[in-house]
Amino acid sequence: MRRSIIHRSDTGLEYQGLTMHVPPGVHQGVFDLLTAHLPPPARVLDLAAGSGAFTRRLLDAGYQVDAADIDLGDWSLQGVPVAQVDCNGPSWDLPVEAFEAIVAIEVIEHLENPTQFMRTAGRHLRPGGVLVFTTPNVVSLQSRRKMLLSGEFAFFGRGLLFEAGHRTPLPFWLLEDLLSSEGYDITERRFLGEQGFILRAGRPIWKSLFVPLLDLLFTLVGRRIPAEANLTTTVGYLARKPK
Repeated sequence: MRRSIIHRSDTGLEYQGLTMHVPPGVHQGVFDLLTAHLPPPARVLDLAAGSGAFTRRLLDAGYQVDAADIDLGDWSLQGVPVAQVDCNGPSWDLPVEAFEAIVAIEVIEHLENPTQFMRTAGRHLRPGGVLVFTTPNVVSLQSRRKMLLSGEFAFFGRGLLFEAGHRTPLPFWLLEDLLSSEGYDITERRFLGEQGFILRAGRPIWKSLFVPLLDLLFTLVGRRIPAEANLTTTVGYLARKPK
């Protein structure tokens, strides 16, 4: 079976008419993270670019952008070329040490070998360049509840390999160890995307009463987990390749 990155198709989010295949707030959060550390007109590679929504956002801000994806069927950004790249591959048909930033939004959880991805990305970054990426936050309160009840992380579970392409859950602490092992300097970590509040219309009464108490318990005993991780869908990193 052909390996692929399967995009979300039902978010209802758009940027200038281009579908955003991410949870709410993630594109803006990544854009803010990148611009805080690398202003335009830097050259950026947008990996798994999907419809081109984030590429368009970067172009609008004045960045030089190269776009790539394994499946080009969703590409909708007219007049902008996109290269076909399999992020699972040990090498990419792209210029070496050419980019000041590589952006991979909601990509690494789809891959067979996240460490190899970090290593390959490093070959295409200029010295001092940055790797910016996000992945589902599997240490949120929602995820810890799901793990307790079903043995599965939020955004990962039976069937999601085939429905969403999610194969590799990566907690923040493991990502940091992997980045360090590959020689990156972690510049900033941000938790992005707010999760829905548990007390909402349609919730059974028992959940409305029980879940907040369980979340409070998780918060009290999970002191090694950053507080900002509790109610967010996504974790993002900006890590720098040494000069």
